[in-house]
Amino acid sequence: MTIVVVEDETRVLSFLTEALRKEGHTVHPCETFPNAVDTVSTLGSKMDLLIMDRLLDRVDAIGLIPIARDKCRNSKILVLSTINEPSQKAAALDLGADDDLGKPFQLVELSARIRSLTRRASENGATPSQVLFTVGDLQLSAIEHKVTVGGKPLDLSNKEYLVLLALIQHPGRVFNKFQLLDRVWDTQFDVESNVVEVTIKNLRRKLEAASSGAEIMSRRNIGYWIEA
Repeated sequence: MTIVVVEDETRVLSFLTEALRKEGHTVHPCETFPNAVDTVSTLGSKMDLLIMDRLLDRVDAIGLIPIARDKCRNSKILVLSTINEPSQKAAALDLGADDDLGKPFQLVELSARIRSLTRRASENGATPSQVLFTVGDLQLSAIEHKVTVGGKPLDLSNKEYLVLLALIQHPGRVFNKFQLLDRVWDTQFDVESNVVEVTIKNLRRKLEAASSGAEIMSRRNIGYWIEA
């Protein structure tokens, strides 16, 4: 796997680079924001994973997330951060980050997070015959990362898109809260969190505003599914 590691602490960057290379990955270390932008832009779709320290020279580097997402929308993004404020973590996730790991961390946990992101990429990866999903007038293109209702674009956050992707890939199949947490948020949220309910509520609101015939159904203590 091709991994870009962005970290301004030389010692930590060297440690991560060596450890990941020993696991068989191709690693591109970056110590500054400009260096990271250049590397991400050069690699483009060849980059599988971006591991980025959120604070570079004590400045929030959250702006790197949309740049990386634009250059390679299918890559995974793991943020390393000492920021524990929930709203700040949510901001990174809303911009397109896939996971957030607090610092300091153990290498064993980082490796587990990487395996989880790789597994989810494989599960959500579309084959040529599975790149376009349709339920009624609702259509999702996994290649273009685009959702439309009756041909008109529907603007969704990254998490809303991933929840919808899980549901629309299996119309009628019921996903409980814990399955969606694992697929979309992995271990970032406590099981008592209402993040799934809030995301579903926002999705429903946007589908209703777009007058879509597709509807996200639910049954208390059972789960969620989509149908038209």
